[in-house]
Amino acid sequence: MTDAMIAAVDENERMPEGWGAGSWRITGHSEVPGWLAIPAAVDAPDDWVTGRVDEIREAWGEHWDERWRDAVPELLQAGVDARPEGAALAFQIWPLPAPVIAQVSVFFGERPEVLPAGLVEGRRYVAEGLGAGVATVIGLDDPESGTTLLGLEMTFLSDRTMVVVRFEPTVAQLFSVLVGQFHAFVHTLEFVDPEGHTVRAVVPEGLPAADIDDDWSGSVLPG
Repeated sequence: MTDAMIAAVDENERMPEGWGAGSWRITGHSEVPGWLAIPAAVDAPDDWVTGRVDEIREAWGEHWDERWRDAVPELLQAGVDARPEGAALAFQIWPLPAPVIAQVSVFFGERPEVLPAGLVEGRRYVAEGLGAGVATVIGLDDPESGTTLLGLEMTFLSDRTMVVVRFEPTVAQLFSVLVGQFHAFVHTLEFVDPEGHTVRAVVPEGLPAADIDDDWSGSVLPG
C-alpha cells in the first residue's frame, strides 16, 4: 500500500471530559500495509473517499477488479460513518486485495469508579508501551450467518486513567488472519500525560484470572 495506507499516527490528542485541553495523547502504528487511519473529522467526505479509492487501486495494481468499483467506496464511507464516537484512534484494515475489512479502535479517558464487569473473565496482557492490562474475548452471535463473530478488547488501567483497545468482532477466518497484526499494534501504543510522562497500567486487585504472572500477550488465538 502507499504511505497513506500504512498507519503511522502521531500527536493524536483527545482529552477526557473535564480535563485540561490539549495535553494528553496516545500514539501507535502498524508496520503492516493495509491499516487505514480513519480521521475523527472529514471536511469533505466524498473527496476523502475518492482519494482513498485511488490509493487502493494503485496499491492493488493488477489485482484490482472493476466489479469492486462500488463496493470499495461504500466500505470506505461506512468506515467514516461508523467511526466510534470518542475514539482517539480508529482504523479500517484492508488485509487483502479485495473488499474485505476489519476495524480497530482506541479509546482513553478517566478511570471509572466501577470497573467494567467483563474484566473478571479477562486474562493478564502486558504491552510494551501501555503496561499490564486485561484482555477479554468478544463473542457476538450473528443471526444472519448463524456463526459467532470474534473480537478482542484490551483494557489498561492506571490510578487515574483507562485505555481500551478494541478489535471489533468479525468472522473467525478473518480474525485468525489479523489478530497477530492486532497484537503487534497494541505493543506500539504509548499513552503520555500532560508532563510528557508515559502512563503505565497495572492490573487491578480482584481480577483473579488476570492477577497471575502468566502473560497472554504472546498468544495469537484466544484459548
